[in-house]
Amino acid sequence: MRLAQAAAIVNLWLAPAWAQTPAGFAEPAEAMAHARNAFELARSGQVDSAIAELKEAARIAPRNGLYRSALGGMYERQGNLEAAVAEFGEAVRLDPANPKLSDRLEAVSLEWGAVLAGGRRFRAGLVHARATAARFPKSARAFLMLGLFETRNQQNLAAVAAYRRALDLDPESAEASVGLGIAQSSAGLDQDAGNTFELGLKKFPKDAMHRQAYGVLLVKLSEAGTVPPERAVRMLEAALNLDPSLAEAHYQLGGLAFARGDAAAAVDRFAAAARNGLDDSRLHFATARALRRLGKSGEAAVHMDLFEQRKQAEQSAAGQP
Repeated sequence: MRLAQAAAIVNLWLAPAWAQTPAGFAEPAEAMAHARNAFELARSGQVDSAIAELKEAARIAPRNGLYRSALGGMYERQGNLEAAVAEFGEAVRLDPANPKLSDRLEAVSLEWGAVLAGGRRFRAGLVHARATAARFPKSARAFLMLGLFETRNQQNLAAVAAYRRALDLDPESAEASVGLGIAQSSAGLDQDAGNTFELGLKKFPKDAMHRQAYGVLLVKLSEAGTVPPERAVRMLEAALNLDPSLAEAHYQLGGLAFARGDAAAAVDRFAAAARNGLDDSRLHFATARALRRLGKSGEAAVHMDLFEQRKQAEQSAAGQP
């Protein structure tokens, strides 16, 4: 962390503390001394020591939310977002009428949720998302996060409610619309999901994610024999016309090609999915199967090994808190 940046964080949150204190009590001089020390330490680059001084100031003056908010800012810049959320949360509890603190808590909470999702820490993410949605009942982004983690934890009906709430709060959110359709499909509400995607296509005609998600639903319906697979192909190809980098669309088209007996086209599609970032167990299993169909047993064995590795990693990640 740059020295000026670290000092600015402490100064931003603590400068008012030396001029005024919360109504109804006098600020202990010892707490203010620790806060001043924190500023000087941060200015000289001793961030950990500055944090220790702020913790001591907060211990001595537990009703002063400025110390907690300063700690939150320091932790945020360190990248310790979990600690930052805790400190900003305490600051908001102490000063609930401060919109600046509330906005900071919401932003850091969403950032921490993204980190948990990226690390596949879905159970911990669900706990965090529930707390965030409870704190910010009018935040569409908080309910988007909640819907994501509920989906990842197979709580699909709850995810439907969360995404619907997000869409009610922000009707212009294409992400909420797509999320709602995916959650409905995952919950077995295929007709509702189809209706959601149809509305989404009309409202967001240039959004490739709607077409990809609708294509995935149509693949599911084609496997059940309720729609022709050609309809799924057209939808997925339309998604790729809007965004050629959609890995899931390539993967689904590969599966459809394999189902109609074109293993070579399937391998090409699976390779395109891999080039665009897909690297899960599904992809390697499907690739191995298509390569075996083509008589390429050596290459198929490589992908079966990768399948086993990815499957084990996915199961391990699913079990972590």
